[in-house]
Amino acid sequence: MKSRLVFNFLLIVAGSIILESCGTSNKLANIDFYAVYSQKLGVNLKGNENKELIKSMAEWKGTPYKYACQSKHGTDCSGFVGSVYNEVYGKKLQRSSYDMVKDVKFISKNKMKTGDILFFKISGKKISHVGIYIADNKFIHAATKSGVTVDDLNQEYYKKSFYKAGRVKI
Repeated sequence: MKSRLVFNFLLIVAGSIILESCGTSNKLANIDFYAVYSQKLGVNLKGNENKELIKSMAEWKGTPYKYACQSKHGTDCSGFVGSVYNEVYGKKLQRSSYDMVKDVKFISKNKMKTGDILFFKISGKKISHVGIYIADNKFIHAATKSGVTVDDLNQEYYKKSFYKAGRVKI
């Protein structure tokens, strides 16, 4: 049994050396990264998205909803979006979902890219909810009932309340 473990270890080391010498280990690391985070976020990532952004969004997933807060112990939608942008880009955004429009340039829905901010008018005429676009029509946001979660823009609720997408002026 011990000799089999040693053999397997040596096989892994040899394989790593061969892959490293071929220059393919970075490609494999990228494939592994995007495969892991595609699964964590429930989205088919293309492999060219900002790794820090993807990692940050995934780390927030599951954080409970807590109004007017912005920590991994509890956050609201704008607290989540602002925290991710601060962590990844060092960019401080306006604190409320309504005021975050000042930090973006609006873009058409068919031009959305990973990291764009989505604005929703849940009730009334005022922007009252924000999230971050991931890919494949999916976005991550802090929902009052489920906390930081990934949802689909095709869901009737979000389709009805979607207002605009914006790209942050960095």
